[in-house]
Amino acid sequence: MNRRSTLSWLLIWVVLAATYFAAGRFCIQMSSLVAGVSWVLYVPAGLSLTASLLWGKNVWPGVFAGELAATLASGQPLGPSLIMAAGNSLDAALAGWWFHDRLGRRIAFDRLDDVVQLLAGELLILQPLSAILGMFALLSAGHLPVGQFWSTAAAWFASNIFAQFVIAPAVLTWIRWPRPANTPREWREFAVLATLTLVLGAFGPGRWATHGWPLPVALFFAFPLLVWASVRFVPSVAVTAGTLLGLFAFDAVVAHAGPFQGAWTGAQMVYLNVFMGVCLGTALFLSAALAQQRHSEDEQKRLISELSAAASQVERLEKFVTFCAWTGRVRWNDQWVSVETFLHECYNVNVSHGISEEALTVLMKQLPQPPPSGSRPPVA
Repeated sequence: MNRRSTLSWLLIWVVLAATYFAAGRFCIQMSSLVAGVSWVLYVPAGLSLTASLLWGKNVWPGVFAGELAATLASGQPLGPSLIMAAGNSLDAALAGWWFHDRLGRRIAFDRLDDVVQLLAGELLILQPLSAILGMFALLSAGHLPVGQFWSTAAAWFASNIFAQFVIAPAVLTWIRWPRPANTPREWREFAVLATLTLVLGAFGPGRWATHGWPLPVALFFAFPLLVWASVRFVPSVAVTAGTLLGLFAFDAVVAHAGPFQGAWTGAQMVYLNVFMGVCLGTALFLSAALAQQRHSEDEQKRLISELSAAASQVERLEKFVTFCAWTGRVRWNDQWVSVETFLHECYNVNVSHGISEEALTVLMKQLPQPPPSGSRPPVA
């Protein structure tokens, strides 16, 4: 089981199911009526995707148990509850297999290819499948009027997909880049960026806006902040900035306040989806693109350094040295010089002389031995 013990998986499933259930109950209680349907960011969907990207497909039992408990506690019959739990756990299993197990690594949102695949997979395959199963469950329980099928399906899809891309990228990027700045100057710049992001979010698309900004104007002010965060900081900062701006707009729509309050309820949903989609998508794509560029530059520097070292080694190997077998002198610059001169001129090495133990032993054997003690020297 993905190199984890059964006990480890049991712990993950229990914690995930309990967290999923608590978040699900909270979201159901806090849901607001928007465009004629109950709608809220479904936080458990974000928890499910985050767990799948962290640990792989084997998280699905925790998702299944948490969703089943949450739907049963909300009054749904057992049959529809099982269908909803199966749909959400299938989403978790497929996402974990494709984006974690198959790749053999954790997505850190620092590669454009990963971001594109994740967005396409969730938007076009996994969440539509989950929404279809959810609508089938509601229809089978008689809890969904036929006239509200498409509006409910759209709300289901949007609440899941935005929760996933609000929670999962923020969690994974902060795990990968927990420190947004290093130097005091970078921390001051980060503080300015954070302040401007909060002010723009609160008084631009947020509920505290004193006048209604058209959607293009709100995006016009949001886009430079996201570019600034992506260029100057690690991806966790840009992803968080896009998430905060989107959450401010979401809070304003749910509270029937802010710049979108005068619009028709259906138009509010459209505006909100566009604004959150652009903010989250821009932050993800810009941060991933710039992180990938930084990776490429670092890899290029590393390769250049290795090539330089290899070239120096080859250059040294190409300088063959010829020693005289009789005199021990070295041919250098078309002259026969001593080893000491060669080392000094070629490598700037100064040489001193000594005598090794081996040579000293041989030398001592060659010296004449003194006469034995008490013997007379021979008479000439």
